[in-house]
Amino acid sequence: MTVRSAVLPTASAFLFAVSGLVDLVFLSAIGTEDAPVPVIIILAVLGALTLAALVPARRGSRPALVTTIVARLISALLAVVSFFVGAPLWVMIAEAVVIVSTVAALVLLRRRPALTATA
Repeated sequence: MTVRSAVLPTASAFLFAVSGLVDLVFLSAIGTEDAPVPVIIILAVLGALTLAALVPARRGSRPALVTTIVARLISALLAVVSFFVGAPLWVMIAEAVVIVSTVAALVLLRRRPALTATA
């Protein structure tokens, strides 16, 4: 039986951080016309949760890694909705960044590390 490491690779951590920061940037939209405040607050909480869990996940904490992945998946699913509700172009571009970075981070997370020969 092999034990899989819970360490979050650097590339995935960077992409998760980018999407978490984008979620936090949406706080600046509060007070604008037609801004769905509850959704913005949920996105901000998911972004903050992601950023808070990244350091422990990088250190090998499996619960922190699961927290990061779940927060990013929920955020990406919420991001898809913006394409169907007539959101402004800048919101759709930001949400596209969230979706693409989340998918890329998950793909990189699933990659197995290359085996290296020791001399």
